[in-house]
Amino acid sequence: MCDICILYAGNSFIFTGDVPWQLKSLAARHGVEIAYRDVSAGGATLTSSRANAIKEMQRIRFDYVVMQDQSRRPLNDIDGFLCDVRILSVAAKESGAMPVLYNPAWANIDGKPDEKLQNILTAAYKQAAHENDAILVNAGDAWVYAYNAIPNLSLYAEDMFHANDAGAFLTACVFAATLFDLRIDDISQNDNHYSDSNATLLAQAAWDFVQTTP
Repeated sequence: MCDICILYAGNSFIFTGDVPWQLKSLAARHGVEIAYRDVSAGGATLTSSRANAIKEMQRIRFDYVVMQDQSRRPLNDIDGFLCDVRILSVAAKESGAMPVLYNPAWANIDGKPDEKLQNILTAAYKQAAHENDAILVNAGDAWVYAYNAIPNLSLYAEDMFHANDAGAFLTACVFAATLFDLRIDDISQNDNHYSDSNATLLAQAAWDFVQTTP
């Protein structure tokens, strides 16, 4: 029997590097059993998956509903973004789930986080989280933190947009620290897609960021 059930809605960016599976695997080694369902899609807005997400919430009891909008929508349509988050957050709470906002880290310049653009995205996700009493999984700022903490770090795939294995692993660790207060210190090659020596440093960076960032 699983301890935690998670629903992922909106943009499927989070499935790059299979972050949900990595979170499930890492959490299991630290005593937290997770099951998850997915109603997200590539490049999708929260609007496009809203009906399916609400239908799933009415059908299954979730503990967390994780929302991420299409990458640029918080920049180009902040009102629509906030409206969808509000509707889904109300539905989540009515079903007994906690709404969660996932702030991703796609914004970059030549493979390094674009801090100026990231700050704008983070402000939008923080506003949405604050207005809806939702949890913010702030992976975007965690990537900036990790780049400053670990020399010669690369978190982006060859397309310079999506996460590589290291970036996906870092994001999973940020989820673990934020949602479950888990410090990932039991790392096995069978638990994640990232077995480089930087895995321990990335896990520590995720923990330190979550513990020190309001």
